[in-house]
Amino acid sequence: MTEQFVSLLQGPLFILPLNVAAFLFGLQLYRRSGTALLHPIVGASALVAAVLWSLDIDYTDYQDASGLLYALLGPAVVALAIPLKQNLGIIRRAGWPLAVTLVVGAVLAPVVAIVIALLAGAARPVLLALAGKAVTTPIALAVADKIHAAQSLTVGIVVFSGVVAAVLGPALLRWLGIEDHRILGFALGINAHAIGTARALEISALCGAFAALAMGLCGALTALALPLLTGAGA
Repeated sequence: MTEQFVSLLQGPLFILPLNVAAFLFGLQLYRRSGTALLHPIVGASALVAAVLWSLDIDYTDYQDASGLLYALLGPAVVALAIPLKQNLGIIRRAGWPLAVTLVVGAVLAPVVAIVIALLAGAARPVLLALAGKAVTTPIALAVADKIHAAQSLTVGIVVFSGVVAAVLGPALLRWLGIEDHRILGFALGINAHAIGTARALEISALCGAFAALAMGLCGALTALALPLLTGAGA
């Protein structure tokens, strides 16, 4: 391949359309299959990974070329305030139970992962990346930069854990006899962040509102506390 062609493949003129096309492919696959196992993120990620591997495109180049999409993550998360506003009265009435659940969930989600990783002999970079697993991608990127964790590994863990929780979470909670959309949404927001919130919005607006609330508060709590706990805030 010529140098100009290689430069084109590594630039936004190729990478951004690839991301859009991959997501549309994943979305169609998800709708036609009717199974949560083929979440759009799963199909899109698999297609992008296959293209990057086949064309020998370095992940760093891919990440740099996807800068516009990274910049749009923040506004997309802010837009989730709409279902919050629509269900504000219901959320206020559940204030204290939500606060307790938030603190417990925000602590347990990364701690359990870190303990398992420690028992498996994981190195410090993996442990730092796991520390941000309970927050959505824009916040995870900022936290990873603050605590000096590998951003690519952090994002991979966030996306993977989000997809698994979004796919298995609703079925697991129903199996446990939990049908309340408030509980389901809050659990998805803490454990599956943005992907879980998107899944919650498919269930109901109420479920999506509680998922957005949990995702936002859990992200804020983690962003404030984690750098201090790891010593990076000094």
